[in-house]
Amino acid sequence: MNPNNPNRPVFDASAVLALMQGEPGADKLRDLQPDAVVNAVNAAEVLAKLVNRGMPAAEAQAAYNALHLETAPFDPAMVAVSARYVYKGVSLGDRCFLAAAHRLGSGWTSDRDLGALFGSRIPPLNFFK
Repeated sequence: MNPNNPNRPVFDASAVLALMQGEPGADKLRDLQPDAVVNAVNAAEVLAKLVNRGMPAAEAQAAYNALHLETAPFDPAMVAVSARYVYKGVSLGDRCFLAAAHRLGSGWTSDRDLGALFGSRIPPLNFFK
């Protein structure tokens, strides 16, 4: 991991879940995994999805920890940046992901609609599938 990398891959919840479940595109993400970061809100979203699917909370946390992804705090500066992405139909998780990508590097997601909604007003986005 190189935390000084100014263009770190920032994974959203869909990217983390794809890694965990071996979904299409996970191979691209595995190559980026050593330098990747996930903001704390998106990490919570991953755990919530796993628990909603029936996985005990402790197992969900252990599965997330096994990925060895850096979890970045959602700090006040990211809170301010996330407000730039308030738009009807854009979830809190998506806004937090975009704020983290804006501050830390480039985003990795499966959600192609984000690019269409915001155009050049968002950080660079990459799509893993």
